[in-house]
Amino acid sequence: MNKELLALLVPKTQSLEKSSGSNDSITPEDINLILSYSHLSKEEYLFLLMKFVSADSYKESFFKKIKEDYELEDEEILDKIVNLAIIECCEPRCVFCGGTGTIITVNTAVKCPHCTDGVFNFTDEVRGSLLGMKHIVYKKHEDFFMRVKERIENIEISSLSKIGDI
Repeated sequence: MNKELLALLVPKTQSLEKSSGSNDSITPEDINLILSYSHLSKEEYLFLLMKFVSADSYKESFFKKIKEDYELEDEEILDKIVNLAIIECCEPRCVFCGGTGTIITVNTAVKCPHCTDGVFNFTDEVRGSLLGMKHIVYKKHEDFFMRVKERIENIEISSLSKIGDI
């Protein structure tokens, strides 16, 4: 099953075009049937919807599901770490160049220094900055961040393999 087909689950306005009489397109019901037979866990199901349907409610649900399995003394840091891990795994496109790998101005076109071929370069310094932490503080939480990120990556691999996309 192609990832793009999951986008059919998002409500759309009804087409006003006249039907040709033959309907061989895939419907949201078809996708739901495939997903129901894929034996996805709740995390995997929410991940697929979050990543491919791009609705904020699915991201929030996935965030809560991941967060409930972890504990830190500082709840705010936990929220930031889980959120950054989701962003790094699911939305790696560079925000500076729009994922093109090139920054175009009126007079020049230069290679974007923030990414590699449109994929944002997440370094320890960048992660610390995005989390609002000094580098030394981020280093204290780095192992925890990497565990959360690895878990999300494993959920992605598992869910895609179950729907036959890997």
